[in-house]
Amino acid sequence: MFQNIAQEYDQYEIQDVEQKNNNTKKIEIKKLLSIQNIILYVVSFFASMVSFEGEIAPFGLAIFAAACSNGIPSGILFLVNGGAILFKFGINSFLTYLLTSLIFIAGILIVKPKTIDENRNEKKKLGLSLFVATTLVQIGKMFSGVFLIYDLLVGVITGIITYIFYKIFSNSVNVIMGLKDKKVFSIEEVIGASLLLSIAVSAFSGVKIFDLSITNIFSIMFVLILGWKNGMLVGATSGITIGVVLGIINSTEPILLAAYALSRNVCRNIK
Repeated sequence: MFQNIAQEYDQYEIQDVEQKNNNTKKIEIKKLLSIQNIILYVVSFFASMVSFEGEIAPFGLAIFAAACSNGIPSGILFLVNGGAILFKFGINSFLTYLLTSLIFIAGILIVKPKTIDENRNEKKKLGLSLFVATTLVQIGKMFSGVFLIYDLLVGVITGIITYIFYKIFSNSVNVIMGLKDKKVFSIEEVIGASLLLSIAVSAFSGVKIFDLSITNIFSIMFVLILGWKNGMLVGATSGITIGVVLGIINSTEPILLAAYALSRNVCRNIK
């Protein structure tokens, strides 16, 4: 009799464990498909389709590394960015992205990254691993053809640019993930998020309505909102930052930088 009771108890215990595991899986799936994550996937998809002069496309890899650094589930994000790069730039760029990501992940597993304070945005320092992986892959491509000093410099610059935007996006992704939370974001976080959105909108640089650029309209709108909500200093800083980055990406005239910077005066008058 006691044996039967023990068997029934074990059966109930196994059922409870299985039910808890199923509930955990449902919670994880629900978290992956939350509104914040979906917005991050969409923004990251379009940002991954943007490049500097059609040669350097660091944004997809930088966002992926920033998500890993902040403890954000990045599996779907990795696939989304890879799909965007494959769609926009072709198989060669996708293979470069894939190889760089694998070396980046291998570097993290081999050399354990330094953990920072949990209250900071960049919880784990992954910048060095990202820079090394990006630079190695870019330099490695030179051995498949003629070796040029120009290609060596481009490879190093690509690693530096990817590292810089990784630092920026480490602040940006937390703003997107904290949309539902009643939290006051720092100036760096707000400006970084606006820059990320402007880069994502740059994917529509060729789209115009009545000869008006969609990218310029939304980017200037971001600057105006920032200046209106956070003051003239934030408006001017974000205007210059967004104007410089978009000017390099889209090869626009220098006067566009002045237009973004002067938007802060409009913010002051409105306020």
